[in-house]
Amino acid sequence: MRKFALRVLICCLVFVAFTFPSAQAQVQEPAENKGAAAAYRALLCLRSTATVLHTTAHPDDEDGALLTWLSRQQGVRTGLLTLNRGEGGANLIGPELYDALGILRTEELLAAGRYYGVYQMFTRVTDFGFSKRLDETLEHWGREVVLGDVVHAIRMYRPDIIVSRFHGTQRDGHGHHQTAGLMSIEAFKTAADPNRFPEHLQEGLRPWQAKKLYMSVRESESIATLKIDVGAYDPLVGKSYREIARDGLSQQRSQGAGQVRAAPGASLSGVMLADSAIPKVDNEKSMFDGIDTTLLGIAKLAGSTSFAPELTEISQRVEAAISKFDALKPWVVASDLAAGTKATRALIEKIKASSPEAANKDHVLFLLGNNEQEFNDAMHKALGLVMEVLVDPERASERPASPFAPRETFHVAIPGQRFALTLSVTNRSSVKLEKGEADMARTPGWEVTEKTPTGDLPVNNSTWRVQFEVKVPDNAEYTRPYWSRANEWRDHIYQINTPQYLHLPFVPPELFGVFSYEVEGVRFVLSRPVQTVYMDRPWGEQRRLLTVAPAINIAIAPHVGVVPIAAAQTSVNVAVHVSNNVKGDATGKVKLRLPDGWTAMPAEHNFTFTHEGEARDFPFKVSLPGAATGADYQIHAVAEYGGRDYTEGYRVIAHRDLEPRHLYRAATMDVRGIDVEVAPNLSVGYVMGVGDEVPQALEQIGVKVTRLGANDLANGHLDQFDAIIVGIRASAVRDDLKTYSTRLLDYAERGGNLIYQYQTQEFDAAPYGPYPYKLTVRAEEVSEEDAPVTILDPSNPVFHWPNKITEADFTGWVEERGSKWMTTWDERYKPLLESHDRQQPPQQGGLLYAQYGKGTFVYAAYAFYRQLPAGVQGGYRLFANLISLKKRPR
Repeated sequence: MRKFALRVLICCLVFVAFTFPSAQAQVQEPAENKGAAAAYRALLCLRSTATVLHTTAHPDDEDGALLTWLSRQQGVRTGLLTLNRGEGGANLIGPELYDALGILRTEELLAAGRYYGVYQMFTRVTDFGFSKRLDETLEHWGREVVLGDVVHAIRMYRPDIIVSRFHGTQRDGHGHHQTAGLMSIEAFKTAADPNRFPEHLQEGLRPWQAKKLYMSVRESESIATLKIDVGAYDPLVGKSYREIARDGLSQQRSQGAGQVRAAPGASLSGVMLADSAIPKVDNEKSMFDGIDTTLLGIAKLAGSTSFAPELTEISQRVEAAISKFDALKPWVVASDLAAGTKATRALIEKIKASSPEAANKDHVLFLLGNNEQEFNDAMHKALGLVMEVLVDPERASERPASPFAPRETFHVAIPGQRFALTLSVTNRSSVKLEKGEADMARTPGWEVTEKTPTGDLPVNNSTWRVQFEVKVPDNAEYTRPYWSRANEWRDHIYQINTPQYLHLPFVPPELFGVFSYEVEGVRFVLSRPVQTVYMDRPWGEQRRLLTVAPAINIAIAPHVGVVPIAAAQTSVNVAVHVSNNVKGDATGKVKLRLPDGWTAMPAEHNFTFTHEGEARDFPFKVSLPGAATGADYQIHAVAEYGGRDYTEGYRVIAHRDLEPRHLYRAATMDVRGIDVEVAPNLSVGYVMGVGDEVPQALEQIGVKVTRLGANDLANGHLDQFDAIIVGIRASAVRDDLKTYSTRLLDYAERGGNLIYQYQTQEFDAAPYGPYPYKLTVRAEEVSEEDAPVTILDPSNPVFHWPNKITEADFTGWVEERGSKWMTTWDERYKPLLESHDRQQPPQQGGLLYAQYGKGTFVYAAYAFYRQLPAGVQGGYRLFANLISLKKRPR
C-alpha cells in the first residue's frame, strides 16, 4: 500500500471503529447512516470546523436530541464523554451485573450513538451504585483521578464548546451527576493550564481552552439562555432530530430507556451559558455566536492571509457540492470532493513548511486533518461504496454458488490459526475508480498474504474482490477490554492495562481491511474491520468482529463459594465449564488446584471434543478439613491441552443488535467460611425477575431451590415450598406474576412464607401484597453500603432463628444497603429495620413483615441479591432467617 494510504489509515483507524457509519458485526446500521441522507450529512460536516463535547455521568444521561441536532443538522463534530459505563445499575434484559453490565451498557450507548452521530469517550472511574452526595463520589473516585481524565479527553478532542448535562450542585441529585457537572466546570479552565497534569503534554497533547461552557437546562427551569428546536424535521430521513434521538435512546434496553416514542413537532432543548473564554454575545441566537466556525476562519487562526486563497477554494468546492447534491445521484458531487480533498492536502503541506506560531500551527493542522478525514468519508458516501471483509467459510470452494447458501465461519480465532478472508468492494455509482489497491492493516505479528484480485475495479453496482491468507500469531493477545479491576464489588477505579486506549469504548480490532482508490487523480482510503459470520435462527445471518480467544475456554462456578462452619460435613460443590475453540479435535484434562489438606472427587476429568463450540460441565466435590469464620481460600481450575495450562476464560456478553464482547476472569473460586444456619431440609420456590444469582447462593448453604415458571404460578402445587421468593424487579418483566399474584397471596394465607425482593414502580400496578402499600416512582434507597442499621423490633422472629441477628451482621456489605424501599404502607406491615445515608432522613421501608392468615409476607428491599453472590456473611444470615420463617419453633 502507498505511504499516503497507510498514513491516513493510522490517523482514522480508531475513529472508524467507534463512530458511525458502523462496520460492526450483528449491529444493524440505522437507515439514517446510509444512502442519500448520510451523503448529505457528510457534506454538511465539511462546511464547519466546530467541535462540541457533551459531558455526562452514565449511559442514558445524555441529551440525545441535542447531540443529534448538532451532528446531523449543523454538521458539527460532536463528542460524548461519559464518566463511567453504568456498572452499578440494574439490568432489565439479562443477568449481567457489575463489569458485565458495564460492557453491555457501553455497547448499548454505542448503539444509541449511531443514531446521535457522535464520537464516544469514557474515563477510568466505575459506577459503584447510586450515590446521593458529591463528597462520597469524590471519595470513591479521587478528585484528581476523574478530573485528570476529563482534562485529558478535552485536550485530546479539542472542543470549541463543552455542554455539561449537569451543574455540579445538589440540583443534579445523583452524586455521580454532581461530579460530572463539577468536573466539567473545573476542566473548562484546568485543561488550558500547562501546569496541571503536565504528563499529558509528554504524550504530545497540548493545553486546550474551550471557548464556551454550557449547561443543560430542564424544561421546568427558567434559567436557559438559549433554546434550540431539536424537533426540526429532516426531510431526507423523514423524522425530526428528536425522533431519531429517541430511536437511539431505545437501544439502551437494559435500563428500559426510550420506551415512549417521541412525538413529531417542535421540541426545545435548553442550555445556559455558564462560562466563556471569549467576549459574551448579548441575546445569543446560536451556540456558535462569537466563534468563527467557517473554513475561512482557519486563516485568522493561522494569523496569515497567505492561506486564504486555498481556504477559499476548499470552501467553494464544499458549497458547490452542497448546491449540486442530488439525492437520487449523490455521486454527482465527486469532482468537487476530489478537488476539495486535493486542495486540503496541498494546504496541509504548505502549512507544515511555514512557520506560524507553534500552538496555532498545531491546531490549524489539527483542523485541516479533521477536514481531510471528512472529505474522505464524504467521497465514500457519495459513491455509495460498500466494503465487507469477511472470513471465508472453511470449505468455501465446496459450497454451491447459490446466493441463499449459508456461509458460516468459525466463531473465534485462536493463536496460531490460519484462515482465509475476502475483501469485497461494491461501487454503486457510475464514477470510475482508478488505481485500486487492497491491503490488511494489522497489529504486529500477524502474517498476511494477498492473492490476485478478481475482476476490474467496481463501477455501476459491480463488485471487486481480493482474497488474503492470514496467520494469527502464536502469542497473540486475546481480545478483551483494555480495563480491569481486581474486585468488582470494592474497587471503584479501573486499571488501564493499555494506556494508549484510554477513553475508547473498546480495544480497536486487530485486523482491518483497507481499500485505497483514486477519483480524478486524488486518493481516498476506505477501511473496515474483519468479521466472522454465523447463523442466528430465526433472525438469520449475523456478523461479529474477528475475535481472538484461547483454544480452551474454562470457567468455574460459583465465583464465590461459602462454607457454613456449622455444617455436619464440610464440602463444596464446584462446577467447571470447559468449551472448545479448536477447529477440530481437542483432548485434555481438567483438574483443581486446592489448598493444602483439601481433596477433590474425582481428582480430574478427561475431555474429548470433536468440533469448535462443543462444551461440557465437569462437577467436583471438594472436601476440606474445616473453615474458620471469615477465612478465605481459593480453588483454581486448570484445563490441560496441547502442552499448556489454561487457567482463565471468558463470558460472552451478547444481546441482539449489539456486538458480542468477552469478559475475562481467572478460573478461580473464592471460598469463605461463614457462620450461618438454615432450617433443615428447606425447600424454596424462586420466581426469577430480571436475573440474579440468589438461587445458586442458597443452594450452597443446603437449600433446595426450584425455579418457578408461568405454568407453576398458574397451576403448580405451591404449598410444597417452605418459602417462595420473588426475584428483583419481577413485577416489571413477568406478566405471569401479575396475572397469578393472588395465588401467591393465597399460598401465604394458607401458611406459606412469601418474600418479595426489591421491585420498581410496577409493583403498585397490582395487589402483590396482602394489605395496601405504595412504592411510587421515587422510592427511596440507602446507597451507602456502610450506612448505620438499627433493629426496630428485636423481638421479631426474623432476628432470632436460626441465626441471632445483631448490628454486626450489617458490616462488610457491598455497594448499597438497598434500593426501592416502600414509601407508604398499611399499619399491618411492620418495619423491622431502619437505615439512612448521611444527610438522609431515617428510612424504615426496606424490610416490611406482615402476618397474613396462617403465613407471612415480607418485602425485602435490602440488596440481598448483591450480598449473597459476594459471600457477605451478614446478608446470608439475615436472608436464611427470612426463608426459614415457616419452620421456626413456635
